[in-house]
Amino acid sequence: MEYDLSRGTDFYIDVPSLPQHEFEQYSTKLFDEWEAYVENALKIPDYSLALEVEEGSIKGGAKIAATLGAIYIGIGQYGSFISGLQAIRGQVSAVGSFLAAQASTPFSYGEVKPKIKKYNGALGELQRLFNKVQQGEITAEQAMLKAELIFGDEVSSEPSFMVELKDSFESMALITRQLDLPLNNLEKDSVLQPNNKMRKPRVPRPKPELPIGQQFRVEV
Repeated sequence: MEYDLSRGTDFYIDVPSLPQHEFEQYSTKLFDEWEAYVENALKIPDYSLALEVEEGSIKGGAKIAATLGAIYIGIGQYGSFISGLQAIRGQVSAVGSFLAAQASTPFSYGEVKPKIKKYNGALGELQRLFNKVQQGEITAEQAMLKAELIFGDEVSSEPSFMVELKDSFESMALITRQLDLPLNNLEKDSVLQPNNKMRKPRVPRPKPELPIGQQFRVEV
């Protein structure tokens, strides 16, 4: 079973319709150029390509798919599972951008810019799981359950892939966050109210005693 490395790269180019023979030549040349670029850029031993182009204003959609075993071999060429995943994802993104750029090249006589949409595939879903584990949103165990849903029954055919994936989830360092401690709240209050000083309790002063002979004195 093959999995979409990228669920698709869609592009739209607002240009007048081409005659049928020119449109066929355009589509064939575009696929050949894209295929040659993917062969050099994507470090996966086996994959499949699909390109669909519609006439009118040029509309196209492309997909790259590979088996779980091929994905595992591609990721394994790098220092760690995470770095391999990021590297292959970067390659898939690059070949999608190349396709969209090449699609608009024949129409560069004006300000023709393709509208591009990219979608996450299996590799993008895995990267999202790593991000959630790193941010503490889900545990490694929860991430593994979600990964099994992505790959389905195919996980049983590549146990080494799942073992390395599990180890990578469990070794993912969490992003540190500043805790809002009570001490911080006191500091914030002192900043908001800089004139609020602590006062010592007033000690009443003793009243001076009247001199002897002056007490209860009455003058007539």
